[in-house]
Amino acid sequence: MRGVITLLLILTFSACSHRGRREDSDRNSAAFKVGEAAHEIAKHAEKTAAEAERELKESARRASEGWKEKEKEDREKAREGR
Repeated sequence: MRGVITLLLILTFSACSHRGRREDSDRNSAAFKVGEAAHEIAKHAEKTAAEAERELKESARRASEGWKEKEKEDREKAREGR
């Protein structure tokens, strides 16, 4: 019975150490590094898109205000012209 338990412990520790080495080699692989770079690019793209959205909303707000102001001026001129 002790032999079986010892064998199971040895196999368990062996598997754990093997997994750790595999994770280290995975982190050093080109595919892993490409994945990290792609993640950073995606984060940057998300921030850039959010900033562009804010700028577009601000531009749309200004355009709307300009439109309303011009419409108001046209109504006032029409009243004065009567």
